[in-house]
Amino acid sequence: MAIECIVITGIFFLFVIVFFRSKRKEWAIATLPLTLVPLTDVVLELVLARIFKIEVTAFGGILALVIAVAASAAWVGAAAGSLKHKRTKATYIGISNAFNIALAAILINDILADAVNIQWFFT
Repeated sequence: MAIECIVITGIFFLFVIVFFRSKRKEWAIATLPLTLVPLTDVVLELVLARIFKIEVTAFGGILALVIAVAASAAWVGAAAGSLKHKRTKATYIGISNAFNIALAAILINDILADAVNIQWFFT
């Protein structure tokens, strides 16, 4: 799922660039927390596991993703402070956290599926 997370992160960075160029700094900053969960998966799978050959256990991967979701939720809350309307803040917080939780659930499912396949392979 590292390639998919690179694409997701790239799309969000494009949004940030577009928001900055259209003079919507508060929305550019509000988009950045959405990159944390996919970037965490890229670091776990691509950088640590494939490049540095560090074994990341299923527990370690899940823990890193849960921490990334928590940090992203805190960052979303802080970024919502710059938004002007109460309704906009509530919608932004709800949708952003729902996205992060859904993506983390998908990535955790992938980690667990890989762990089960490896376990079946060695028995």
